[in-house]
Amino acid sequence: MSITIVHPNVENLQSFSEFFDLEKLLQSEGVLPWLLANGWNYDDQSCLIANIVDESTSLDEVWDSKEFDFNALSDESKEKLNQIFEYFYL
Repeated sequence: MSITIVHPNVENLQSFSEFFDLEKLLQSEGVLPWLLANGWNYDDQSCLIANIVDESTSLDEVWDSKEFDFNALSDESKEKLNQIFEYFYL
């Protein structure tokens, strides 16, 4: 299965407009807009993942987090995260 990651934009974030000012969300340098644009729900899990990624300085630090068990995610979710992380860390 091939997974394609999309860049956040107004169209793919439109369903979150009740929670966010989309223009401000798109200006964010954090990972949350990327998660939302790529199929994550706006919930405690996506917010926790975003906080861990935003506060980490390496991929190893993210995957080794004590706050969230990334290995418990589905293979598809892990692959999406890997691709998003590559964008942020490479």
